[in-house]
Amino acid sequence: MIRLTRGNNYVDKIRAYKIFIDDIYCGNIKNNETKDFEVANGSHIIYAKIDWCRSNKFNIIVSDSMLELEIGPYIRGNTLWIPFAEALYVTFKKNEYLWIKEKADTSK
Repeated sequence: MIRLTRGNNYVDKIRAYKIFIDDIYCGNIKNNETKDFEVANGSHIIYAKIDWCRSNKFNIIVSDSMLELEIGPYIRGNTLWIPFAEALYVTFKKNEYLWIKEKADTSK
């Protein structure tokens, strides 16, 4: 099983990201939401889309234990002051507008 967490970000706050696993649409994730996705054990590719932009295609290996991932936009509230930052991402870096990564272990 995959647990995907999306933080509370100003960018895209009112928009949902579409989640794809192995190029199959699996559902949406909203701002400040955590969702579980049931998938078979083995190797998979997961990514997210919003309009024509998407995240990196992230290779994962699912086993019997929960795989925890995080998702978010590269543009954060503190980078909005950079002129044309959002235009740069939606035009030239459209496949890097979002990111997906394994959730950091904060139990240590």
